[in-house]
Amino acid sequence: MAAVVATPSGVGTGEPLKTAINPITTTTTMLKGAGDAGVGVGELGWKNNLRLPPKDLRVRTSDVTDREGKEFEDFCLSRELLMGIFEMGWEKPSPIQEASIPMALSGRDVLARAKNGTGKTGAYTIPLLERIDPSIDAIQGKF
Repeated sequence: MAAVVATPSGVGTGEPLKTAINPITTTTTMLKGAGDAGVGVGELGWKNNLRLPPKDLRVRTSDVTDREGKEFEDFCLSRELLMGIFEMGWEKPSPIQEASIPMALSGRDVLARAKNGTGKTGAYTIPLLERIDPSIDAIQGKF
């Protein structure tokens, strides 16, 4: 069981991107929510070019399978970060990631507790990596 507590150091806004599929032309369009950058038509083929590792066939316990059904794309992460996540072999966020990533991306402090192997490291590094600007040649973050 994952436990997440947030402190009000920030409030997030915006909605996740929504997908609209045109059944006649089989094109996919990403629609923008408030404050989202959006992705244009035909830009979803990037997933086909990923170098995915072999599937993890280990038995999974309820600690990592009791999910709400969110996808990593629902967090409006950059394409480069999503590519890295998928190339690491992560297919779907774990319960601790589903609960904590949106809060951390909104700027809130997160204190989370979950069992070993449930994705805690990804839960804090994904928002951290998303907020880094590689064009800035200096240490980034609040002090």
